[in-house]
Amino acid sequence: MRIGIIGFGYWGKILSRCFSEVPALDVSFIADIAPLKREEARRHFPNALLAASPDELLGRGNMDAVVIATPANTHYGIAKAALEAGRHVWIEKPIAETAAQARALVMLAQERRRVLFVDHTFLYSDSIRLIKEMLVLKDLENVRCYESIRTNKGQCREDTSIFHDLAIHDLAILDFLVGESPLAVSAKKLPTQGAATPGQRIALTYASGMRAGINVNWSASTKARRIVISSNRQAVEFDDMELHHKVRFHERPRPVADEHGLCGVDADRLNGRVLPLHSRRETLANAVECFLRCVRTGERPVSDGWQGVRLAAIVDACMSSAEAGGTWIEAAPPYEMACRQDA
Repeated sequence: MRIGIIGFGYWGKILSRCFSEVPALDVSFIADIAPLKREEARRHFPNALLAASPDELLGRGNMDAVVIATPANTHYGIAKAALEAGRHVWIEKPIAETAAQARALVMLAQERRRVLFVDHTFLYSDSIRLIKEMLVLKDLENVRCYESIRTNKGQCREDTSIFHDLAIHDLAILDFLVGESPLAVSAKKLPTQGAATPGQRIALTYASGMRAGINVNWSASTKARRIVISSNRQAVEFDDMELHHKVRFHERPRPVADEHGLCGVDADRLNGRVLPLHSRRETLANAVECFLRCVRTGERPVSDGWQGVRLAAIVDACMSSAEAGGTWIEAAPPYEMACRQDA
């Protein structure tokens, strides 16, 4: 299968490497608007044809699929052009800037009978899949709370919002694990607490009674990737910053009240039981394998376009809430629920 990569920046290089390592895939085309990036691509992929724009790449040769790793505000236009050209599409998160744009891409992909794969990478993590298995097998029952902290030590980004960039990881994980859409969301600025800029605290409520809290910051004092999912008497902790012991099980986590009224959990890492993973494959290798299988068989990926629509609708609500100072906003427009039922 011949692959075209659009965007050879930080993530585009990683995706190019992952796709090139699969014998059944051939990175045949690479596009980037920056001459220096194209020269770098030539050094790493001397046999690939280079293009200076997405349009130039889409107009070249026999190409089966396109991988889009460009700034978020370009995703919709490039993905639309790729689908209209008859290509399968892998698109870096977010799928688009709005739920309306995301839904338009899904409808176009269905019309052209093409796979639309959204790169919500954590859904292909062996750790997150282990937690999903625990929920399915009811090793962890009656989940009531999801708490996460996701921070970077970098600078604020100009090309996208913190909801599209950081929070969407947790929104995707929630969608995958919980299997229901939130009723409403609230997004408030957090005190800096040593960070260069305020972060955001996102709260979500669900019809099942579960509640979730997500803390995100682009420029915190430390980088963090920690999730605690808890029931009344148990909790599972996922810490992606741990090199080896990423998932721990806690029999009696200690509930901690917070100012937002959500069920924060103090999971003592020293007492938690480490859960062994079924495998330790690179997460992106799992995702690429899924994409290839879906193209070959017509199977729908976990991170398909409809999930992209659901998450875009939640992000829309988060941005509206943040603009209104944290007011609770309905998360799911009527068509979004139909998206989940159709799936």
